[in-house]
Amino acid sequence: MKSSLQTSAGLLTERLARHHADLTGSERALAEALLRDYPHALLESATALAARNGTSASTVVRLFAKLGYTSYAEAQREARAEVTALLQTAGQRAPVTIGAERSLQQCVDDALLHDQHNLAATRDGLNLAAFEAMATCLAQDKGRVHVLAQINSAPVGSWLALHLNMCRPGVQELGAGAMDTTDQLLWVQPDDVLLVFSIRRYASGPAKVAQHFRDAGAQVLAITDSPAAPVATLAHHHLQVHTSNASPFDSYTAAFFLCNALVSAVAQLRHGAVPQVLARRDSLWDQFESQRLLDLPASRGASTRRKPADKK
Repeated sequence: MKSSLQTSAGLLTERLARHHADLTGSERALAEALLRDYPHALLESATALAARNGTSASTVVRLFAKLGYTSYAEAQREARAEVTALLQTAGQRAPVTIGAERSLQQCVDDALLHDQHNLAATRDGLNLAAFEAMATCLAQDKGRVHVLAQINSAPVGSWLALHLNMCRPGVQELGAGAMDTTDQLLWVQPDDVLLVFSIRRYASGPAKVAQHFRDAGAQVLAITDSPAAPVATLAHHHLQVHTSNASPFDSYTAAFFLCNALVSAVAQLRHGAVPQVLARRDSLWDQFESQRLLDLPASRGASTRRKPADKK
């Protein structure tokens, strides 16, 4: 299913072919130039594109409006995503995504446009059967859930583990805490579940851990940015997120969205137990917070108590 932002009109090359007969002479000349150097031609501003092709910026804007784009920026986002999808590292993507002519306001607008696209594309492309299978697996009472997310994915993995722990027992982050990941793998059981993140560039570690869980008879669930990710072929179920960005760095907005949806689904499947767990958590919070407040005056008093005046 296509993103709601990438309409049924399709990519630029498809739109140009479909609307070619409706274009004026100057628009056709510009269209031919775009086709010769697509998608790289769209990495510069509308003004620069017009100057390089001997036309006006208004002709550029008019052409893209005829092709069904809401703005030239939307077409740029589409082209940039195509180019950066082929580049594995932030260093490789930097020359493509950092433009000398972009204003700071454009940085804000570009980030919003990319994240809107990422959210819509992730939702529209969601494999609902895989999502339901993953949520059901995470909601079960037996076994433990191990969350593995390295480097840039680590904040998303930590957020997911934190909130799954409020829904069910036995949730832990692999690699987090005092124990090394290899020590945490000693006691993997068939009832356990591994939920692993793998966003380019792909390291070998997550795939090796996934293989260890499979060898132990445990379930492997994966969240990746591509079906080509090595862990995708090892996972019993996997979901894909879109990570395109206007900067050299992958966007994790859609990954947070997908994890938020998974937590919501797990809480729904465990609707009989979760309210009790959260009530117990609130009670624990109140106990610890009350003790902290009781301790504060004493410690503050000790630190601010005046020394007796020296006798003269």
